[in-house]
Amino acid sequence: VADAIEDHYKPRFAGDSLPRGNVGCALSLADKLETLTGLFGIGQTPTGDKDPFALRRHALGIVRIVIEQDIAVSLRDLLQAAAAAFEGKIGDTHAELETFIFQRLDGYLRDQGYTANEVDSVLSQRPMMLHLVPRQLAAVRAFMLMPEAESLAAANKRVANILKKTEQNGKTVDREKLIEPAERDLFAALHSATPIASSRFAEKDFAGYLKSFAMLKAPVDAFFDSVMVMADDADLRNNRLALLQDLRGAMNKVADISKLAS
Repeated sequence: VADAIEDHYKPRFAGDSLPRGNVGCALSLADKLETLTGLFGIGQTPTGDKDPFALRRHALGIVRIVIEQDIAVSLRDLLQAAAAAFEGKIGDTHAELETFIFQRLDGYLRDQGYTANEVDSVLSQRPMMLHLVPRQLAAVRAFMLMPEAESLAAANKRVANILKKTEQNGKTVDREKLIEPAERDLFAALHSATPIASSRFAEKDFAGYLKSFAMLKAPVDAFFDSVMVMADDADLRNNRLALLQDLRGAMNKVADISKLAS
C-alpha cells in the first residue's frame, strides 16, 4: 500500500522511474486519467507554453506506463471509465483528450528514434492498444527493408488519393465485372494474401502481416500499368474502386503504408 501511494505520483519528470507493481500502475493511471478528464471537462486545457496543472506530463505518464509496462488495455476504455466517474457533471471532451494524448505519444515515439513518417503511418490509424504500438513500428521498419516496400508504399499512396476523391464505402467487388487480366490477377493475388496476413495479424505478428503482401507488388504494378480505374462505364469504374478499397483495407491494419511513400 505504501509503495502504491508513493508510486502513484510517478513518473514525476522526464526519465523518471515508473510505478513498481500493478497496484501502483493502476493507481497512477486512475489519478492521471481523472485529472486530465476533469480539467479538460471544465475547459482548463493547456494553452501555448502554459500548463499550470502539468497535464502534458500526466498524459505522457499514461503513455509511458501503458507502453513500458506492457499493459493490454484500450485507451478509449480508460477514457470512458474516467469520464463515467464524473457522472455527467462535466463536458464531454473525449475526442479532444484522445487527440491530446496521441500528441504526447507522437513526441514520445520520436524521442525513441522513430521517424516522423514511421510514427504517422501507425498513429494515423488511431491504435487504441498503445502497448502494441512499438511492435507495429518495428513491423513498419522491417517492411521498409523489403525490396517491394517502396513500390507498395507508392501504390498505396496512389490508391489513397484515388479513393479520397470518391465515395466508395460499402461497395463490394463483383468478380464477373473484372474484365481485364490485370484486375483479375490483382483480385486473385489479394484473396491469396489476405488469409495469410489475417492469420499473422491475429497472432500479433505485425511484421509477418506486412510481409504477406510482398507478393502483391507485381500484380499491383501491372494493374496500374494497364487498367483505367476511372473508366467511363460506371459499373466498371465502381467495381475497380471497390477492388482498390479492398486492397487498402487489407494492407493497412498495422499502419497506413501510403504515409511511408517518399
